[in-house]
Amino acid sequence: MFSANQTAHETRKDTVINIEATGSFVWNLATWKTREAVNITAEQVPYGVDEFARAGLTKQKASLVAPFMVQESPVKFECKYHSTIRLPGNPPMGTVDIIVGKVIGIHIADEVLTDGKVDIRKTEPIARCGYYEYAVIRDTFQMIIPGPSELVLYGLEGNAARNKAQSEVSGKLPPS
Repeated sequence: MFSANQTAHETRKDTVINIEATGSFVWNLATWKTREAVNITAEQVPYGVDEFARAGLTKQKASLVAPFMVQESPVKFECKYHSTIRLPGNPPMGTVDIIVGKVIGIHIADEVLTDGKVDIRKTEPIARCGYYEYAVIRDTFQMIIPGPSELVLYGLEGNAARNKAQSEVSGKLPPS
């Protein structure tokens, strides 16, 4: 999921309109290396402007959805649109749209893997903190939720095969 403010003219952003119309989108991890391009794509420009070209990013064809992926991003999710949640915003931005999707395809660059898992330190993701401030993640640490139930931990350790096996045992397979 991600969120998008309305424009300064109180209209919904093209991204939101396009996703709702097409039923799909791509989420690309924003990284330290792509930070300037990410900032350029945030500018509100007229409909139809090629943001890839404006930001100097390379289009990469997705496997399962029509929108392009950002080649420079080390982690990309192809998503099927699920729903939009509209929250009230503060003027002049009007509302905030939260787009929710189901991930149907994942692309991870080999160079950001360590022992078969995404190494967040290698991706150097950026995060918006508020105001004009962002953070870059270059260090991580582990904390395992205490308690006797391993079921609480399924999904957190990144073992898709174990998650699927547990879902089959419990009869709680998610809908596809």
